[in-house]
Amino acid sequence: MLSDLFGHLARVHKYGKTDFRWRNLRRLAKKYVVGKSILDAGCGTGHVTFELLDDGYDVTAIDSSPELVDFVQKMIEVVSYKADLRVLDLTNAEVLGKNRFDTTLCLDVLEHIADDRLAMKNLYYVSKKNGVLIVSVPALSFLHGIRDREIGHYRRYDKGHLINELRLAGFDIVDIRYWNFLGVLPVLFSEKILSKKVYEGMRYSRKFLARLLNGLLNGWFCYIENNVRFPIGISLVAICRKI
Repeated sequence: MLSDLFGHLARVHKYGKTDFRWRNLRRLAKKYVVGKSILDAGCGTGHVTFELLDDGYDVTAIDSSPELVDFVQKMIEVVSYKADLRVLDLTNAEVLGKNRFDTTLCLDVLEHIADDRLAMKNLYYVSKKNGVLIVSVPALSFLHGIRDREIGHYRRYDKGHLINELRLAGFDIVDIRYWNFLGVLPVLFSEKILSKKVYEGMRYSRKFLARLLNGLLNGWFCYIENNVRFPIGISLVAICRKI
């Protein structure tokens, strides 16, 4: 059973490294990383953690899932990296200590937390003065639908709401932008007209056409989406600073 779980997580980790969406969200987020000490808040299968370790950062990675943290620990040991890995929910993250991190990445995590306001306050607490918080969340509350509920999203965020919550936590908003413009119409049509979740199998398929489309989308996100500010998108990316 444990070997089956490890194999499944290894596949998820591999897809996360190559999937066009995650590859380019990491590229965008890493532009704003400052300092040496980094918190990967909600590390999942560790693809963000591994890139940060590859780049030479001192990484602390937390996740509420013991299975995921155990998987990341084993993967890190294989390549002889060192990181501080902990089973920890963001609503309890203050135990990491005050003023600990130069940069915190919290990518696609806050929507999974019921008390996101407490999570944001804890992210402020563990950040150093002038430290950076990089957040991504699903955008456009009216799109909340079947897929969101299936994967444990308590909410999608409207831009004004996210800005207000981050400011209440104490952060200064350096920049905030919509991201993934291409996803708006497919999600809207599927979730609100067909009442079906968007099909995402092509992101993880190894078939030729799926790999070709994934490659084209990777190019779009790398050269267009990450450099052009569209007026709408199905994600929000916020860059914040502790003042």
